[in-house]
Amino acid sequence: MPRSPFHTVAILGCGLLGGSIALAVQNSLRAVQLRLWARRRATLDYAREHGFTAATFTDLQEAVRGADLVILATPIGAFQDLAERMLPALDPAAVVTDIGSVKAYVHRTTGTWLTERGYCFIGSHPMAGTEHTGIENAFGDLLVGATVAVTNPHGADEDRLDRLESFWQGIGCSTYLMDPVNHDQTVARISHVPHILAGLCARTAVAGEVPMANLQRLAASGFRDTTRVCSGPADMWADILWENDSAIRHTLQDCVADLHHLIYLLEKQDKSAVQKWLEDATTARSDVRKHRD
Repeated sequence: MPRSPFHTVAILGCGLLGGSIALAVQNSLRAVQLRLWARRRATLDYAREHGFTAATFTDLQEAVRGADLVILATPIGAFQDLAERMLPALDPAAVVTDIGSVKAYVHRTTGTWLTERGYCFIGSHPMAGTEHTGIENAFGDLLVGATVAVTNPHGADEDRLDRLESFWQGIGCSTYLMDPVNHDQTVARISHVPHILAGLCARTAVAGEVPMANLQRLAASGFRDTTRVCSGPADMWADILWENDSAIRHTLQDCVADLHHLIYLLEKQDKSAVQKWLEDATTARSDVRKHRD
């Protein structure tokens, strides 16, 4: 059982990821005093009944009081409000992190706000999730083997940075230190735009004049697997697209250019070039996934 670098961990937000982190802490870092905060009492009742932790709070300041690690696990749009409301009870020595999938925006806003007031903020992004939401879909192994991108543009000291990385490693993750802008450009290409393209595939399927009965009868595992991720919550993904709009727009422009090129090859009836396009796609996928497959 690894030793935790933090004594008391407060997780603010009990969705899929917040709940899964809580279960991972219970599984791997049992000496930690774990606290969960949520706005809805019903969510916390579920957490207690299913063994996430007995320490649950709807009072934000009570949740963070004395915690040496605070994890913002709500949608990114709520971070600033949480930071302002919890500040009177926040330990000046605490590390505050988040699990948002966009980092530059978070550091420009909440991270800068906390740092200017003398508090430590280090960004985190666990590369894990499913198309499902809510604490009822959380499970302790969700983060096992996941990479957590860690961003530290505010220059938190090495001790606190090392402790945060040790925390993520202690629940089964690996860590990867990144610049926030580079992080956002990267996730635009391997997470955010693939989500958009999954949605595009689903929208395209029903946009033509093909009868729905035909679509339903013939859609099989290829359609299911290609479009799975677009079943995620639209409100959360609208926030992500808004917060990472520059990197996403640039990546979508590359997509559009490549699609125009493919259309051109098909119009030319250049079968060998089309085959090369497909082979390049296979190679690209293999290269990106080389360390996982």
